[in-house]
Amino acid sequence: MKKSKLFLLFLIVINLLLYGVPLYHSYNSFQNLVLDRIDATQITSIRVLKSSNEQDIKVDDPKEIEKIIHEFSDVKLKRSGASERPAETYWIRIYVNKDQRFGMTLYGTDYLYFSDRSSNSKYHSGNFKITSKFDGESIISLFK
Repeated sequence: MKKSKLFLLFLIVINLLLYGVPLYHSYNSFQNLVLDRIDATQITSIRVLKSSNEQDIKVDDPKEIEKIIHEFSDVKLKRSGASERPAETYWIRIYVNKDQRFGMTLYGTDYLYFSDRSSNSKYHSGNFKITSKFDGESIISLFK
């Protein structure tokens, strides 16, 4: 009887590891991916390329950088294998101490591809669906 309870406990632990860990890593946030890894004041510039007209904007004003980072700071993400490809896409590069550290591709206001150039972990890059309120105004307004 004691061996069967121990075996059952073992099976439960294995199931938690097999299903719980990937599920835990499927939810993320901009806060976790960027702001927990660097001090936002280390961001020296942000470059944004708009896909429809290939216009490239470099933001190096600290107040404008803060505005962009603040808008992204509350973004909640869920790992997603598929994404809709809207008409408008923005390629965003975040520079820390003048070196490119993070790369993002914003598909409309619904999907985000994220990559941390200093990390090889599969949990710090990938496609995400934006699950929180986000209108992307700080990025869109750069091109008006």
